[in-house]
Amino acid sequence: MKINAMPPCQAKCPIHMDVQGYVAAIARGDVQEADRIIRRTNPFPSVCGRICTRECESVCRRGKSVDEPVAIRALKRFASDSASVGSEVPGPEVRFSEKIGIVGAGPAGLTAAHDLALMGYSVTVFESEDEPGGMLTRGIPRYRLPLDLVRSEVDRIRSLGVEIKTGYMLGRDIFLQDLQKDFDAVFLGMGSEKSTCPECSGMELSGVWTAVEFLKDVSRGKKFNPGNKVIVIGGGHTAIDAARTCLRLGAKDVTIAYRRTIDEMPAGMDEVEDAREEGVRFEFLTAPEAFEGSGKVEKMRCVRMDLDKSCGGKGKLTCVEDSAFEMEADTIILATGYAPRTEAVQELCTEGGDRLEIKDAAGATRTSGVFAGGDFVSGPTTVVQAIASGRKAADAVHRYLRGMDQSPEEQEEVLEDLDDDVARLVPEAGREKPVCLDPGSRVHSFDEVEHAFTPEQARAEASRCLHCSLGAHVSQDCAVCLNCVLVCPYNVPRPGEEKAVIDMSQCQACGICAGQCPAAAIDLGLEPRTELRQNIRRVLEKAESSSPGDFSFAYVCDFSKSRPGDVQGENVYTITRPGLGRIDVYELLVPFEAGAREVLVSGCGEEDCKFKDCSLWTRRNVQRASRVLQSIGLEPERIRLVE
Repeated sequence: MKINAMPPCQAKCPIHMDVQGYVAAIARGDVQEADRIIRRTNPFPSVCGRICTRECESVCRRGKSVDEPVAIRALKRFASDSASVGSEVPGPEVRFSEKIGIVGAGPAGLTAAHDLALMGYSVTVFESEDEPGGMLTRGIPRYRLPLDLVRSEVDRIRSLGVEIKTGYMLGRDIFLQDLQKDFDAVFLGMGSEKSTCPECSGMELSGVWTAVEFLKDVSRGKKFNPGNKVIVIGGGHTAIDAARTCLRLGAKDVTIAYRRTIDEMPAGMDEVEDAREEGVRFEFLTAPEAFEGSGKVEKMRCVRMDLDKSCGGKGKLTCVEDSAFEMEADTIILATGYAPRTEAVQELCTEGGDRLEIKDAAGATRTSGVFAGGDFVSGPTTVVQAIASGRKAADAVHRYLRGMDQSPEEQEEVLEDLDDDVARLVPEAGREKPVCLDPGSRVHSFDEVEHAFTPEQARAEASRCLHCSLGAHVSQDCAVCLNCVLVCPYNVPRPGEEKAVIDMSQCQACGICAGQCPAAAIDLGLEPRTELRQNIRRVLEKAESSSPGDFSFAYVCDFSKSRPGDVQGENVYTITRPGLGRIDVYELLVPFEAGAREVLVSGCGEEDCKFKDCSLWTRRNVQRASRVLQSIGLEPERIRLVE
């Protein structure tokens, strides 16, 4: 079934992940399928499940109109942590003779390698450091991202046949001209790890660090004593990471100084709150002027800033007169910006040599067969944006080698917001919260702070998804009886000129209209009728083969918090469904043709059901089917509703 508009969460995600698909799989307890869906577009789910900036959640229609957004990132983590290794994406159907060289084993380079290997190419990755992973392995503190998880994801990419060579730096050990001779296409994804520092005197003093080098040294296990008082300059994710790391290294007084306000901080508010809980202080509208000390830094001289937000964008900054003050410091860490190292590829740069010249969104450079992407082109971005860049580059390389036109940039049509009249009919359901280590204890170790959802939490949270764009669709078989208009608890269907019209942007995918349509003209994107009936036949064939004439058949709601004992007994064969509202008399009776002794229907109960009036219509359908049984001489109680 075609979807006319993309749900906001999927559209906002830089790699357009099938959020509804893997969330629905989690809701029905199928973590293997959830992990498979995630890995179709993301080779780093355990990473993104921990440190993704959650752009998807910021536009979640539940969060905007009902209560709180679905915890999409936490669900992704649950799926990747819970799935066994057996959920790999299928390998390539064809093998190509061309060889691809990739420079940089960060998220962009490894994603490009992953996708190209799955397409059937031979891929070699060159990494300047002694371990692949980029900032994932040497820049993200272990309390946020355990190293073994990154290594596991990298090993999966290696298992596709990708060769990763460490200790090879472009311009020192390998050169672009040689790569062009040895490979049919080259992708440059070296990241953006060169620190850009403020123009302050005293940069040479001992105790003044760049955040990148500081975090690298800590990740490598280097002993580091920051002293008691630490100042971190900057407002991004790296600044927060550096500050919280210093607390774990024994610092007692850690302050983040940022020249703008909290509203302009690139770091997420959840990161800011986590840091505050641990004791990090913030000085906003504060800029450094000089670092002072006798050989070693002892204090920072700084000034207050004024931010004029009326100028648009981030506003205009000016120094406040006579506002200079001093802050004592044993260590100062600079997290003020980063830039790519372009010295080894000057022939690809614009005039001035500090920026690559890129011809299109796919990363084609001025040299044929050489592509670039990730932070190496854009400057510092997020992990998922780097992954998206790697995917675009892989597609561009493939098209280049196959002589195909490059993919056009497409603007996806995005689903509209929920109408207030519909939103107020959606039952509220509180967002599940993962367990976190206590702030007072977690600063004494690098143990991971946030824990994964339990299976019960994950299913409950996945059940909060509104299944945007997966609602009802009316075919040309519509008899214009308008049953759908009468039964919809959300008042979404409307009479049309030739058939009923259901607004996909407002439909809640409860399925009640589909179950009451006499012409079977309504189908759901969430549970297509063909797919459902194939599953019913498959389960019935298994039941007939294993327990002929001596089995029960059960329909169980995916969103039910618990399953009654009746549907867990011996010789009970079940079909799980995303709500039971669309169940119809045919589906209730067909198991008897295969020899079922009874049919059980296990829903959520009136108070716990996520869909308005779903329990009511499920009960009515069971009663109708029972009357049919009775009319043909069978006991009506052989169809039972169990809650």
